[in-house]
Amino acid sequence: MRDRLAVVRDHLAAVHSGDPEAMAADYAEDAVLVRDVTYHGRDAIADYFTTVPERLGDGRVKFAEPRMEGALVTVAWTLVGGPGDGTSGIDCFEVVDGMIVCQTVTLDGGDF
Repeated sequence: MRDRLAVVRDHLAAVHSGDPEAMAADYAEDAVLVRDVTYHGRDAIADYFTTVPERLGDGRVKFAEPRMEGALVTVAWTLVGGPGDGTSGIDCFEVVDGMIVCQTVTLDGGDF
């Protein structure tokens, strides 16, 4: 089984790939993604991820190195280029048994 950091690193690599299916692959069936809206379940999270490539446009997400903070993994990020250029935030992941069970996104300002 992958450790928590490996799971989050795999997820970040999937975000860089632009593949929505890969982005959702590391989420548990009953996972929760909390942003401006809360998405319940892998299917709802996968639907959200289908919007990400278009919203990023020609921009990309620059991730800081993931950090363990107790039982959680946190990652700071900034959008570079595209319509959301300069948007930033911190994602906090709870990983159980090799799957993301909860992700909370805290934006430093507006959303992209």
